[in-house]
Amino acid sequence: MNYAILYVASFLSTKFLGLDRTITLVRWVGLKFKRFTKCSDSPQVLEERLQRALEKVPLAAKCLDQAVVTWYVLNLHGHPAILRIGISLTPLESHAWVAVNDQIFVDTYNIPDLKVVAEYGAWII
Repeated sequence: MNYAILYVASFLSTKFLGLDRTITLVRWVGLKFKRFTKCSDSPQVLEERLQRALEKVPLAAKCLDQAVVTWYVLNLHGHPAILRIGISLTPLESHAWVAVNDQIFVDTYNIPDLKVVAEYGAWII
């Protein structure tokens, strides 16, 4: 699978459709294509592939786009991933990340200081 295309699709979708519609679309696509996915790779292997693909993306894919793609790929391959978005008021900052059990994906800086304001659960069946 070409993960670089997913980053571009996430970038465009979150900008033009918004986050909630993007999440709904990604979940729907994932459920439709789940039966065609045959992969038993660990979350760490998938994350390495995603990081290599991110280097090829010509757009500035921020943590939100990275988290949406990581959430999609991990769930697609059978890992129950949760997408979280957090915010801190002092200093004002936000971050999106993905959690699978106790593992955190997508640049994990200052997560304990952030208050989770949105959470999208796993969609695997």
